[in-house]
Amino acid sequence: MLDSHAEVTCCEGFEFLVERMGDDGSTPSVEEYAEYLETSPIFGSSGLTLDPAMSYVENAHNFFAQRLDVSGKNQIGAMVHYDFARLLHLFPDARFIHVLRDPRDVTSSVINMGWAGNVYHGLDRWLAAETQWKKFIVDFPEDRRLEVPYADLIGDHVATLERVCDFMGISYTEQMLDYRHTTDYDIPDPTRVSAWSRTLSDREIQLVEGRVGDLLTEGGFEPSGLEPIKPTPAELKRLAAENKLGVWKSRVDRFGLRLTLERGLTRLVPIPAWRRSVALRFNAIERANRKRSWRAEGREVATREESATS
Repeated sequence: MLDSHAEVTCCEGFEFLVERMGDDGSTPSVEEYAEYLETSPIFGSSGLTLDPAMSYVENAHNFFAQRLDVSGKNQIGAMVHYDFARLLHLFPDARFIHVLRDPRDVTSSVINMGWAGNVYHGLDRWLAAETQWKKFIVDFPEDRRLEVPYADLIGDHVATLERVCDFMGISYTEQMLDYRHTTDYDIPDPTRVSAWSRTLSDREIQLVEGRVGDLLTEGGFEPSGLEPIKPTPAELKRLAAENKLGVWKSRVDRFGLRLTLERGLTRLVPIPAWRRSVALRFNAIERANRKRSWRAEGREVATREESATS
């Protein structure tokens, strides 16, 4: 939506800006960073180039300069799902838009993407991000941050985008919805909001609500009314094992048994050329499947809802 605005370009998944930084702003050498970027799936498809003559911080700014130059626009943003506080070491004047989605919907999405094997561990990323955000905003100026409930964006995207644009100092235009003509994404579907109430079992809801605790209501989400479940130590071990098995099966389904085994072996036998070759093959498949997984999520929700009502 932002990238479709005439004045804004927005970069997907720019975690590669912060993954190799320390919380204190420390950075790797440019040589080490270049080696890391060689197998970064998002960087590999970004069209950006690293300048070995520049420092880490200079390259970060140059990435944005490259994107602005290609787009011909005058504002730029990037989606960063974790370790976003480190961005201030690179861009001290940055502003932040925080999109908050119901964790009960998030966990289903994470499982569909193959990043978790059950709803309990499907919360790992959400909890890490929301915990960090709570700490981050304590000393961060209010006029440089905006909270956007995902439900508002989906339920009334025009009003919400007008609010976002006002925060950015630009005007909303219908052109922001033109993305549906050039991407795999469609106009927001309000049925995707609170899909958890139709697709998760009672026990799954209880596990999720038991794990997120007060963060649920603090985020403005209404509890289901079911009794939250706090797993015992034995149950936690079972959930961890189930999660690993689920992720493994998802990887085998997506990448094939041979490539999945190779990926594991390269971590045990660190042969640089082999590791790079496997990572690049992995990335090529991942890029092809990423958008397909989001489309499949919508079909999965519809299928599960149909099963629940039949």
